[in-house]
This record gives sequence, structure tokens and C-alpha cells, in this order.
Amino acid sequence: MREMLKRNLGYKTISLVLALLFWLWVTNQGSSQGLYGDQNLTVPLVLRNQPSNIIVMTKLPAIHVRLQGNNPNVNVKDLFAYVDLSGSTPGEHSYVIKMDPQPQIKILDLQPQNLTLQLDSVQEKTLPVHVNLSGTPADGFQAADPIVRPQVVNVRGPGSILSVLDKAIVEVSLTGANATIQNPLPVLFRDKNGHPVYGPDPSVNVLTASPNTVDVIVTIQSKGLASKDIPIKVTTKGTPAKGMVLKSITPSPPSVIVYGTPAALKGFDALNLGPVDISNLSVDKVFPIASDKVSLPTGVSFGMSMTFNLVAQIGQGPIEKTISGLPVTVKNLALGVDQDQPIQPLTVTIRGLPDAVNAVTPDQIQLWVDASGLVPGSYPNTRVYYQLPPGIEMVIPPEATLSLKAHQIQ
Repeated sequence: MREMLKRNLGYKTISLVLALLFWLWVTNQGSSQGLYGDQNLTVPLVLRNQPSNIIVMTKLPAIHVRLQGNNPNVNVKDLFAYVDLSGSTPGEHSYVIKMDPQPQIKILDLQPQNLTLQLDSVQEKTLPVHVNLSGTPADGFQAADPIVRPQVVNVRGPGSILSVLDKAIVEVSLTGANATIQNPLPVLFRDKNGHPVYGPDPSVNVLTASPNTVDVIVTIQSKGLASKDIPIKVTTKGTPAKGMVLKSITPSPPSVIVYGTPAALKGFDALNLGPVDISNLSVDKVFPIASDKVSLPTGVSFGMSMTFNLVAQIGQGPIEKTISGLPVTVKNLALGVDQDQPIQPLTVTIRGLPDAVNAVTPDQIQLWVDASGLVPGSYPNTRVYYQLPPGIEMVIPPEATLSLKAHQIQ
């Protein structure tokens, strides 16, 4: 083994040295390129202190600079020029192009030295989403009207561009389709001539949509069928847990498109789902129902398999609250009749859902008795009328003792 290692030892040593030198050369290729003597460089231009409500509508040029110095610690790849946009407003403005000084480096020339920028304000606008259909389905098939969810998007971008935009679009190809198309698709923007909307730099989007994709459904059906968008109704059975109530039950989606012959669709105006069992529920619950479990009239079908989600919202049931010291006024006293003794403030108990009851204050409850047609005297157990905030009811209608006397002429 020792003899094998000694064999051609000189060649092996030279190979090892060459390998080490090659490795050092490769690892140093990405290291800093220092600056020595005079150098002509092209450096990028960046923006500093750009206000959040301002967007630059001018393409930024590359900057040509001639430097002189001797600093091996400066990587020329990290050098850049900049303009300071502090306090800028929309419009056309001229800026001085600057570079931060570097140790032992002198800027001999900088071109251009000034730059005119067109600035625009950043605005938001809600736009409807329009579906552009292209191509035709396979023979014997036709496309129904597309469904888009959501139907609008919030768009953020330059005010000058947003002012002329009236819609966002998604593009769907129907070429050769023989089954329903359902895809999330990106939101796009086109000008009035159908061309893409770009900013000063086509590689940078100046318009952003939220959300930036929408769900598009295009049902592909046999020719001769009609479609109909019908609402979904939900029925329930059972009662929630003690002290709880069913606040709402909401279908998602709220409607569905069905397909069939015109005769089959006639009179089919709502899809009834349920009853769903809410017995003993104490928290919200979602009831999923697959479309293949739903009975439809003969000759009617869904465009695709889907799941209906029935969202039951469960909340705390009504609570009671007692409020004391409520004043009672007297209305409609007859001519010549006065109130003899003030009616003692009353204590009442109200009932309603927790949010409504807990928000009630004494000044929101109005109490009064009606003295229409009453003559002087004492009237125990007189009915007290009341006005309560919405969603609140009186547990026990209050009564009071009304005492009247003849008006005395002074």
C-alpha cells in the first residue's frame, strides 16, 4: 500500500496544487470587485423616500458615472445612484441625481445629472369583473352564461389610469370544451382598444387587484337546454340547546343555476334544502350537502357536482334585565283636571337577546299613563304604556296608581 502511494508522487503533488488553485479562483469569482484608478460604470437608479400615495410614471434610466479612487473594499456591483422623493406631489418634477460618497473615491462625472419624473397619485377603485369568452365548444354543446365569484374587485394604481378603467377582465377559452369549465383565473386589465395596460416599465405591474384571482364557472351543456338561476331555501328541525337560539341559517352559495328543457324548468322557482337537524346545538355548525344527494324535478340537473354549505349560527337565547327608578308621565289630562300626587318611579323587567338587552339604558325606556276622559279621583292598577328600543320586550306590563284632582283657580 505504501509503495502504491509513493508511485507517481510528483504528478500527484502537482495535480493537488492545481486543484487548490482552481478552487481558489472559482470561489473568488463572486467576491468584491474593488475600485482602482479611473473607471466608467453604469449603475442603477433607485428611488428614496417615495411617499406611499405616489407612483412614478416615468421609466428610470441607467446612470453613467466615472469614478476615480483606490479602494479594494468597495464592490462596484453595489454602487447605485438615487433621487430623493421626500415630500413629492403628483405632477411633473425635476430631481437631482445623487450618489453617496465612498471612502477614497471621487466622482468625476455623472450623467445625467438631473431627471424629470412624472408622478401620479395612488388611488383605489372598485371594478366589476367581466369574462371574455373565446372559441367555441365541441359539436353539440353550448356554453351558458359565465358565473364569476366575486363579481367585483378592488383595484389600486395610478389615478390617471384608474379614471379611464371601467372593468377588470378574465379570459376563458371555450375551444373544444365538452364539460363545465371551473378555474381560478387571474384578473387582467385592458384599455378601450383591448390592449394590456402597462405603466412606464412593462415588466412592472402598476395595477393590483384584490383579490388578484377570481373563480369562474362556465357550464358546458348539450344544445337545446335552458338554464335558470334559482334561490336556495333552507328548513330546519329540532331546537338548539337550552338557553340558545338559532340566529340564522344561510346557504352558500345563496343560489344555483340549474339546467333542463324550458318545460321542465317552468314553475321550478326555488331549491329547498333540508330539513337540517339543529337539535341541542350550542355553537355554530356547517351542514354540507352534496349536489348528488339533492332531489331535482324530472328533466332538471345541476351543471356540475358541487357542495352546498348550510351555515347555522347559534347564539345565546333571550335574557332578562331589571331596571329601577323609571319615571312615569301623565298624558291627555282633561280640562279642569290636574295630577294630584306624582306617580312613584317604577321597576320593570325587560327581555331580549344579550347584545340588545345589555345595551339598554334607563333613558331609552319611556313610561306614561293615559288620563283621557278621567275625572278627579284615585285610579289604582292603571295601565302604563311604554316605548322600548328595537328587539326589546316587556316581561310584565307595568301598572301604577294615578291620583287626579280638580284644577284649583288661584
